Amino acid sequence: MKNFFVILGGMGTLATTNFLNDLNNAYKPNSDQEYLNYMVLNHATIPDRTSFILKKSKENPYDFLKEDVESVDKLDPDFYVITCNTAHFFYEDLKKLTKKPIINMIELVENKLNELKKPSTIGLFATEGTIKSRLFTDIIERCGHKALVSSKELQENINDCLYKDVKESGQINFERYHKTLDKMLEEGADYIIIGCTEASYINSEDEKRDSYPIIDSEKELVNESLKLGLKLQKNIEI
Repeated sequence: MKNFFVILGGMGTLATTNFLNDLNNAYKPNSDQEYLNYMVLNHATIPDRTSFILKKSKENPYDFLKEDVESVDKLDPDFYVITCNTAHFFYEDLKKLTKKPIINMIELVENKLNELKKPSTIGLFATEGTIKSRLFTDIIERCGHKALVSSKELQENINDCLYKDVKESGQINFERYHKTLDKMLEEGADYIIIGCTEASYINSEDEKRDSYPIIDSEKELVNESLKLGLKLQKNIEI
């Protein structure tokens, strides 16, 4: 196959499926042959990234991601995407494994933050691993904004939305999700970064999503993948 990209997924499976749905819904071609070429690695058995970052587990997810990249790189894809925010903790090491670009979802959010017209307070709906690694906190501060530090209770609510509801039950608790977003706004957030692809899955299904000032990392990755994929496959600029 030529003119294709690789999706490093399975972290988790519902989040990866949601990325595919969002990608295909963002582009409506007239025939089967006009869709984008891509390969999906739904590597569901990759150990939990947050557990490793928080030193609750010694199983290193990088070893599994390394295996994935090395396995498919010989097929000569044009670029990679990673459908997990927390997995970007390993981004710099993964870049060393291939000469092909790996699209950085965190940097795409940074671009959106740079578009804000004034310094703002930014809430972060993300795993504790993402927060501890400062993946988003550093870019928030670099862009001249202030990161809202969630209270312990608020972070527990975020964790429940991501782990209890989506990862463990495969369900969405919109009441819990909306209450958590509302609490973040009450605590001073001007914007909220959806920094976990499980939360992006919730956001995709949320009929009230336009009511909140959200910057969704997964949606930015969808847009970038579509732009690069169309240019690569059909020489179309969007």
